[in-house]
Amino acid sequence: MVNHLINPYTKEWHMPILEEFMDPVDIPIVLSMEISKSFKPDKLIWHYTKSGKYSVKSGYRLARELIKEVEIGPTFTALMAQVWKLQVPPKIQHFFWQIASDTLPVLERLAYRGVRCDPLCMRCGLAMETINHAFFECSRSRQIWDLSLVDLCTNGFPFASIYSNLDFLFWRASSQSAVPDIGFHLPWIVWSIWKDMNKKVYQGFEAEPGEVLTQAVTDKLFWEEARVSVPTFPDPFTLEDQTPVPRCQIDGSWKTSDPLEGLGWWFCNSEDVTLFLGARSQRRGPSPLHSELQALIWAMSSLLASGVDCQVFETDYAELLAMVQSPDDWPAFSTLLDEFSILRSSFPAFTLSRIPRSSNVRADCLARSSRSLFSVFSFVNTFPPV
Repeated sequence: MVNHLINPYTKEWHMPILEEFMDPVDIPIVLSMEISKSFKPDKLIWHYTKSGKYSVKSGYRLARELIKEVEIGPTFTALMAQVWKLQVPPKIQHFFWQIASDTLPVLERLAYRGVRCDPLCMRCGLAMETINHAFFECSRSRQIWDLSLVDLCTNGFPFASIYSNLDFLFWRASSQSAVPDIGFHLPWIVWSIWKDMNKKVYQGFEAEPGEVLTQAVTDKLFWEEARVSVPTFPDPFTLEDQTPVPRCQIDGSWKTSDPLEGLGWWFCNSEDVTLFLGARSQRRGPSPLHSELQALIWAMSSLLASGVDCQVFETDYAELLAMVQSPDDWPAFSTLLDEFSILRSSFPAFTLSRIPRSSNVRADCLARSSRSLFSVFSFVNTFPPV
């Protein structure tokens, strides 16, 4: 169908047919699409990924959105998802996953699985040791919560449901307390209660409630200090080239609110002296990544037309690098990638590498300044445009 919307004489979109058959809202989207120069047959792409290639993750996410219903109160799915967002070590995240999934090995759960044991709480001896009892209903745990900064009130926290208590700890404690960041401390208190329970079972003694709270604060501080002190290593993609060679840096500038997009490229010798540069404004494409690929294609074709030998190209866009290396994984860009493939055959030693954004300021400046113009514009020369 797409080929019928293209004027065979001008090789442009056929506006009368677009206006007749397309919704006016969709016409700008159609006009932003690049027309294939080889007129390949139409093919389906997956609209819900950036690359246009289907993935199980995107399909699952779409299916969840389609069946999503209005839910009241804490949901199991939301609680389980929040567990992995807690600012705690992975072992404590897994610990909370066991709580939320009702698999933490408290006495009631062990007896349910066939382990021969007395399910009575070993700390208070008054009720069965369920997960909710162990952390929120046991008199020992209640003493710890009484000393904490959490506001305890009648018919409030702690609740009779483990899911309601987790919902309070994850989302509601900070808004209902005078301490704004209290939500970051509460998981550590629950973790310290668990460690204190294990000391009772395996070592035969318990700490005082105040000591359990102190231990929770200490564990949190030690973990945060350890995170800060972990050495960081530079991204191998952002390392400066130790052997400068003539190269061309490219960039695209795209903004939803602007009707045009900007393309820029800067070609220099091994001493960073400008040899050629280009700036262009054109009708905005479907996405920022389209403009990046457009900038690369235009730079290659401009240098080729000028008879300039350039084999090294640089970008600050990691996804453009992935696209060039595996074009079959990006069907949404197949039209432009076909054009790139034809151009690449004229560059026998072509390389594309990633550089830091701070090292790509010239091409970025050319692209940004072009995007802000009010009409289509193209400039290639040895000096910047005014």
